[in-house]
Amino acid sequence: MSTIREILDRKGRAVLTIHGGASVLEAIGLMSEANVGAIIIQDGEEPDGIFTERDYLRKIALKGRSSSNTPLRDVMSFPIITITTADSTESAMETMTECRCRHLVVTERGRMVGLISLGDLVKHMLEEKVVEVRQLAQYIAGS
Repeated sequence: MSTIREILDRKGRAVLTIHGGASVLEAIGLMSEANVGAIIIQDGEEPDGIFTERDYLRKIALKGRSSSNTPLRDVMSFPIITITTADSTESAMETMTECRCRHLVVTERGRMVGLISLGDLVKHMLEEKVVEVRQLAQYIAGS
């Protein structure tokens, strides 16, 4: 059974962050540059919330709010849903399904050490299945 640590070891542990007073426009600009779907709002050492593409659609676009005049702290999602580096990928998938979210903050000893997306999980699980199929094919072929 694979763990979240394995995903972070492969993809990296960098997390895009911004302060809560920044505008939504600043956040989506950073998200676009980094080609990510979420940014962590953090004014101190601990994350305060998360802002995602889904938040933008539901809390800005559909409500007719201004991206340039709306501070992130007014539209971020919180509390943040977390998972630890020792948790399994299956557990992460179950958490995302239950909370209907696409991003989880990864913690280790209570500190944020990364962020994983649904896409990260799916990619990892598909790679695992490819390896399994290869091993089974070799076994069947008697290699």
